[in-house]
Amino acid sequence: MKSRTLLLLGMVFLAVVFLVSCGKKQNTLETTHQQQLPFRITWTAYSGRGEAIQKIVDLYNKKNNDGFEIVLQGGDEDVKRIEGLLAEKPAETIYALPYRYVKYFGNKGKLEDISVYFSKEKELFYPELWNLGEFNGGIYGIPWAGHSICLLYNKELLKKANVDAAAIKSLDSLVNACQAVEEKTNARGIGLVGANHNDISWMVNQFVYGYGSDLVDASGTKVAVNNERAKAAIIFYKDVLGKHAQDSWLSDTGVEVLEHFRNQKIAFEFQGVWGVADNEKNGKTFPVGIINLADIGLCSEVGPMMLSIPSGMDNEKKEAAIKFIKFMISKEAQEKILDGEHSPEHDTYYPFRVPVRNDLSDSFVFEKYPQYLPFLKGFNRPSIDVPVPKWQIIKDGYYAPGLNQVMTGQLSVDEFLQRIEVEGNKILSK
Repeated sequence: MKSRTLLLLGMVFLAVVFLVSCGKKQNTLETTHQQQLPFRITWTAYSGRGEAIQKIVDLYNKKNNDGFEIVLQGGDEDVKRIEGLLAEKPAETIYALPYRYVKYFGNKGKLEDISVYFSKEKELFYPELWNLGEFNGGIYGIPWAGHSICLLYNKELLKKANVDAAAIKSLDSLVNACQAVEEKTNARGIGLVGANHNDISWMVNQFVYGYGSDLVDASGTKVAVNNERAKAAIIFYKDVLGKHAQDSWLSDTGVEVLEHFRNQKIAFEFQGVWGVADNEKNGKTFPVGIINLADIGLCSEVGPMMLSIPSGMDNEKKEAAIKFIKFMISKEAQEKILDGEHSPEHDTYYPFRVPVRNDLSDSFVFEKYPQYLPFLKGFNRPSIDVPVPKWQIIKDGYYAPGLNQVMTGQLSVDEFLQRIEVEGNKILSK
């Protein structure tokens, strides 16, 4: 009798364990059965930058309970590849896109007009950045993370040359500072780009805009850069600053300039926030100073990444995507951008982009990183390298190659500007 009772008790115990186990499995399935919504960035997911963004995505997923999990996907800026992905059906990926692609794909009907979801957010952003996502009355991209270019300088070299950085308030004073550096140190004054490359376009355009010219007219349908102001800007870059550039500047891109600065071969360079981080990553061999380009009469090249969704996304996924985008532009998520990427070697973090909301300058984040405030100021007076989608064609086919020919003496400035006007208007009129 006793053994029979024990047997019954044992069976009851096993039954309870089984039911509890099934209950746990069911609960687990219920909590993990979420639809996945990919978020494609333009860096590899396993890079330092990808891992930094992953932390922001993880924060969202932890807070979110709408049945969708955001999954980070690595990517690149290959425009043909992105166009192919946007054509895939069903549409279910959120995209981080360079600003210059947003109007291009919006015009082709490949991105969703999300203006109905973002009627109040415009006031949170620098107007010039917000406008980069607008096209024909629609909104196809929301500013998320960006950069603006500043003038960086080697504090030690300027000290040796007896140059007061606070006194550099014009292009003339910059030239004088370069001369002093060359007279009293072994370094050249400033790093410039002259190669037939993307970098020559945005770097020279900072001078073109700074001198008061535009690339296209207000309608975006005609070339406007063929004028005396743009001519003076290009001549100054080539014939005045060029005398103080590194010996290899005619064949250098921004990558080489970054290296020359790190190796203390030049005292000044035009770079984004990563220019400061690059020096720190490599042992912080010298302190870096930052000058806002508006202080010397130039406009900062800006390059915001924008958040977009493809056209044709079903309503449920679209609502989830919009919810994620709204989180990514919230103060909480924007402040996380400056946390930056982690360097295992130095066990510290380096910002690689800056937030783009206009109400973050007084954030506690900038109490930690006050040196990066000049990069925010650049958004107030930007140089837009690709002001309209078709300018990308002009830039790649004529503008960047033509600037290289001007710098190397194969083409006069007048010939270059005339060619841009003629060939550019053909492209803009199509």
